[in-house]
Amino acid sequence: MDFVYNYRYSYMDDPLNANFGNAAVAVFFTIYLLILTVALIFALTSYIFHSIGLYMIGKRMGRQYPWLAFIPVARDYFQGELAGEIVLKNKTIKNPGIWNLVLPIIGSTLFGIFMIFSVIAGSIAVAAGGAVTIILTLVIMMYIFSVIILAAVNVARIVLLVLINKQILAKFTSDNMALVHSVASQFVPLYEAFCFFIMRDKEFRPDKEPADSATDAEKTE
Repeated sequence: MDFVYNYRYSYMDDPLNANFGNAAVAVFFTIYLLILTVALIFALTSYIFHSIGLYMIGKRMGRQYPWLAFIPVARDYFQGELAGEIVLKNKTIKNPGIWNLVLPIIGSTLFGIFMIFSVIAGSIAVAAGGAVTIILTLVIMMYIFSVIILAAVNVARIVLLVLINKQILAKFTSDNMALVHSVASQFVPLYEAFCFFIMRDKEFRPDKEPADSATDAEKTE
């Protein structure tokens, strides 16, 4: 007599397996929401304290539109303009606010252009019957070049922000401490926001007192 083994076991129909899967998904989304919530709290805290600090410093310096400190994008321009002209050894950065505003745009635009170009080049190669390895090599090279360009622009903006913040903070503390604060602001979360918030009430250094700041501030009120 022949026996036929006809029994099937489905893991998908197992209640224990289904419950484990549902629990794993629930844990994943809980952790994701927790991380997202913490990130939003950090971003909001940084934005508020940074904006208040820039606003008060700008107002004390007699700037005409200190409320720009609370407006996204415009705040980057306002922060750069608070520094004024940045004098290096052989060059002078005029209008650092404009550079602080356009550098991220330049980086994103160049990255987008190179990515689009790589897609177009790949499509042309496919249409022309090019080899797959050649197409992949071309696309990878364009992608790497795009990443290098974007990284270079980001490094340039970090250096610019260090110079901008150093020149602003040097109005309230020594040049060495201003440099330390400026560098730390680019790598330590919330450092820049709290640094500007704390400096907003400090007295100007005797040689850094803005000319006619009181008169100009009265005009803006």
